Amino acid sequence: MQTDEFLQSDAFLSSELLKLAVESSGLGVWKVDPAARTVELTVSLKHMLGVPVERNLDYAGFIELIHPDDRVATRAGLAAALAPDGDGNCELEFRVVPPSGETRWLLACGRAFFVERAGMRVPNLFIGTMRDVTVSKQATEHVEMLIHEVNHRVKNSLQLASSLLRLQARRISDPEARHQLEDATARISAIAHIHQRLYRDQDTRRLNFGAFLSELCADLQASMPQCSLTVKAPDLFVSTDRAIPLGLVVNELVSNAFKYAYPDGGGPITVEAALSDGEISIVVADRGVGIPDGFSIDGTGNMGMMLVASLTSQLAGTVEAHRNADAGSTFTVVVAANEKKASADA
Repeated sequence: MQTDEFLQSDAFLSSELLKLAVESSGLGVWKVDPAARTVELTVSLKHMLGVPVERNLDYAGFIELIHPDDRVATRAGLAAALAPDGDGNCELEFRVVPPSGETRWLLACGRAFFVERAGMRVPNLFIGTMRDVTVSKQATEHVEMLIHEVNHRVKNSLQLASSLLRLQARRISDPEARHQLEDATARISAIAHIHQRLYRDQDTRRLNFGAFLSELCADLQASMPQCSLTVKAPDLFVSTDRAIPLGLVVNELVSNAFKYAYPDGGGPITVEAALSDGEISIVVADRGVGIPDGFSIDGTGNMGMMLVASLTSQLAGTVEAHRNADAGSTFTVVVAANEKKASADA
């Protein structure tokens, strides 16, 4: 039996307060001995994992509790934390399947502690916490599903609007008015393509802009077969909010090259995208007649160029145009790859 003096000691009170705080927070505590390859779990964590309170686990037994599809990643994350050249920190998210059969998501955080032995840094202890994040995970998945559905419906609505405008353009005899409707149709189609890709991709918060450029330019090429359109773009990812204006900028620059670079026929046009130092550069070049002397993007009065200037400014980027020394013109757009860098640069 413990004495009154011990029950009133600071060590006992601190220990009990810590236990109470952990239990009331819904956390479970786990401890790994790397040398003995044993794992200790608090009672609350054993309940979370569906492990009998009286059962003791070794490292292999602990890994077996994890969903088979998540075991490799969990092993790798823990091994990285225990690596002598690592910082010891670890954060893992994985599934477990308790005897009840209901899959649960757990978020595990922890830190490894090291000692010096024979001049080497050796992991001596790993301790961490786990909490059940199943509810928040399911909520996130539900939101993602809704976003996918929204993107699908937006894409369908935009494609319908594009088709209606295309039909209307065919009924207009005035060439200038018809071209304006065709331009509007192309802009709507460019936005629809972005929502289509967002619907197909798993990540709804960002877009593989390199892959999107290839799809967009393939559609533009189909509308102007006499021009040779070449795209060079690696996999580079931008947020959805930045992908839409960037896609419209490329659509305008390529469409502008189609219209004005080769008045007597077709020719080559290249679109290149690259990522460097947190900035995306997009270069659209042709080998045509070239921009006129004194050309200014802001001063052309051309709706497409006005859109390019406005959208680039919206992204806190820059756009430059110059006439090539040998033939043709080159337009270069540079924007930050993410909003944080754009805000910092501004």
